[in-house]
Amino acid sequence: MIRLRKSLLVHLSLGYAATLTGLVGAAGLFLYSSIEHIVYTQVHRDFMNTARLLLHKLDDDRLPVNKEILDVGEHFLVRIMDDRQALLLESQGMDRKFPMPTGPAPNGDWVWMKGPSSEEHSPRTLRVRYHGGWVQISRDLRHEEILLQECFQAVLIVLALAPLIGAAFGYWLVKAGLKPLRYLEDEAENLCPGNLGIRIDSSRLPTELTPLSEALNHSIARLESSFARLSDLNSDVAHELRTPVHSLRLEVEHILAEGGLSEAAEEQLAGMMGTLDHMTALIEQMLFLARSEDPAHQVELVPLDVQDLFRFAREPFLPLAEENQITLETDAPAGLQLRGNATLLRRALHNLLANAIRHSPPGSTITLAARQTSDGTILEVRDHGEGIPKQFLATLGQRFVRTDVSRSRRRGGAGLGLAIVNGIAKLHDASVQIESEEGVGTVAKITFPTT
Repeated sequence: MIRLRKSLLVHLSLGYAATLTGLVGAAGLFLYSSIEHIVYTQVHRDFMNTARLLLHKLDDDRLPVNKEILDVGEHFLVRIMDDRQALLLESQGMDRKFPMPTGPAPNGDWVWMKGPSSEEHSPRTLRVRYHGGWVQISRDLRHEEILLQECFQAVLIVLALAPLIGAAFGYWLVKAGLKPLRYLEDEAENLCPGNLGIRIDSSRLPTELTPLSEALNHSIARLESSFARLSDLNSDVAHELRTPVHSLRLEVEHILAEGGLSEAAEEQLAGMMGTLDHMTALIEQMLFLARSEDPAHQVELVPLDVQDLFRFAREPFLPLAEENQITLETDAPAGLQLRGNATLLRRALHNLLANAIRHSPPGSTITLAARQTSDGTILEVRDHGEGIPKQFLATLGQRFVRTDVSRSRRRGGAGLGLAIVNGIAKLHDASVQIESEEGVGTVAKITFPTT
């Protein structure tokens, strides 16, 4: 409901419907009033012309009062009376529809009378004085009133349908008008670190949106330049650090090989070796991330047997798992295959297995599982470890993000493992999902789309 209240499409459609309803209502009422005015004006004119014709016959031509006088057309009935309103002559059947008037003679020479009306009749009468008495001209307007009523009902029907028609047409019209914005939305969704070279085609947009597209293209160009510099910096820093770190490690190894050091000094140098090894691994991870985000970096994808992939990914961790009293299991159906790069996928599984072993208690089980679903092929690494707090789930996979800084440093984590898994998944057009519950365990999923 909140989304509907904020929807520009809904607001414009309802506004269009309200406007169309108002215009149709005003036009319909004006049309009905005009038709009603025309009908009654014409009826009044017919009465007047008929009365003048009868007066001309009786007063000017002094014709005798006979049936020829009554010939004034099929729409009118005529009654001729003397000064005392006694009947002299009337049209056939007039007495049934228009009874003889009672009471004193009306004042004036031209008298309009209406009624009495019923569902079948709507009488209108004009009484005109002539030299010998009165002429009564009558007409039943029920037919005209029925036509006017039908016209009014048609106006009401159109007025009732106008909001629905207006809303539907307005929805279509506004949706078509918002099509350029959907094009901008699609282009924005396509923006990613590996696809910053795209630009918005201003020729596909209306004139009003051209300045916006130009501003967005300018921003994308700046973003592309900044991202390229950042990626180059990451790669350059990693390359520059690799040589001095390697040199330091060689120097420490040389000092330890020469011997003659105290036990405390050897322990310090051994700790330094561990730190240098950690820095070397971190540099290699940074270099991999820099290469994986390079748009020119492509990987060769070949059919892989998932059972073989799991077996080769599991073997290097068997000694570490045994040392930590953890069982490594695999669960993949025979014959299940996916297209991928074996080296990269083993690296992704290694990172997930390393995390699972690092955070699983002794005596627990870690499972490498695979299954085929309608969404594609899913690889899972399930553990029954300590789990991940909910507040960290949204940021997992970002560089240098760790759920527990002190714990990660103590256990050797640098916060790049899941970032590398994400990078490898992106190279395979796959996605990574992490599901975890504290005290229950964690499930890391890599979903490969169906090809």
